[in-house]
Amino acid sequence: MNLTFAVLVDGENASHTDYASLLEEVEKYGTVAIKWVYADWTSVQHSNWQKILHKTASSPKQQFHYGKDAADHALVMDAIELINNNQRITGVCIVSSDGGFYSLAQRIREKGLHVMAIGNENTPQRFIKACHNFVFTKNLIEQTYSEVYKNLNILLVTAYMRCAQSNEPVYLGDLGSTLKMLDSSFDFRNYRVTSLKALIKEKPNLFNIVEESHDRCFITLVKNKNFNNKGVMSGEIRMFDKNRGFGFITSDDGDFHFSMSKLSGAKELYKVGTKVNFYCLEAANSERLNNNKCQSVEQVTICNSKIRC
Repeated sequence: MNLTFAVLVDGENASHTDYASLLEEVEKYGTVAIKWVYADWTSVQHSNWQKILHKTASSPKQQFHYGKDAADHALVMDAIELINNNQRITGVCIVSSDGGFYSLAQRIREKGLHVMAIGNENTPQRFIKACHNFVFTKNLIEQTYSEVYKNLNILLVTAYMRCAQSNEPVYLGDLGSTLKMLDSSFDFRNYRVTSLKALIKEKPNLFNIVEESHDRCFITLVKNKNFNNKGVMSGEIRMFDKNRGFGFITSDDGDFHFSMSKLSGAKELYKVGTKVNFYCLEAANSERLNNNKCQSVEQVTICNSKIRC
């Protein structure tokens, strides 16, 4: 299902701190063509939105407080106009916990479009049930906008994991499209290679090429090997996507990806910024780790006094 979304945000109900993560959530289901955020922008209490609106190239929609729910009414009117007149839009995402939007969700659904919403757990059931897909904000990725993608390895693995949700092994062409969706400035030429395939071949610690011809290439993520009780390393969780079950640890020896199954103890204790210890089989078998080739991130544990961090 390749959807083209209009994301309509009740800026007086939603939090600016969740906005970047919710856009990434919507992009799992299709392309975001419209990003409109509704509020009375003359009010100082909404000033925190400015920075994130610029970073995400979103359009602020001004609505003065002429009465209760004025911004909501503006959102509803624009949504009705979109679903009736914009043929490109095949999905609408409403960002709000206000149950009053349930009738709009029903109308969008009756029109034959996909309706998605993102809100808090206290959202009324009538709104949740009216949507094809409702996502709680607590389940969004814990990461500030695009900071994670400044690291190439993290960008590549994130794109791979998104593609792998549909098919595995992953077709290199699909990976390229997803990379551009995650980071519109991505260009393999920035890394002094002539193709995306050449870039992937420079990452044997991350990817295996399982099928290759002159016009087609399929890859898989490097699998972890068996655990060795030596080779303890330390670092900090830089990115953690609990929905897709993987993350990245940054350390003095580079960045390493891990799966949620390797976390010791309560999974809810792990988040971005948590200092951890982990084991690397390659480090255990040599005096130093060469070229960041730790393929065996195992038994990730939260730092304590017994093991260095």
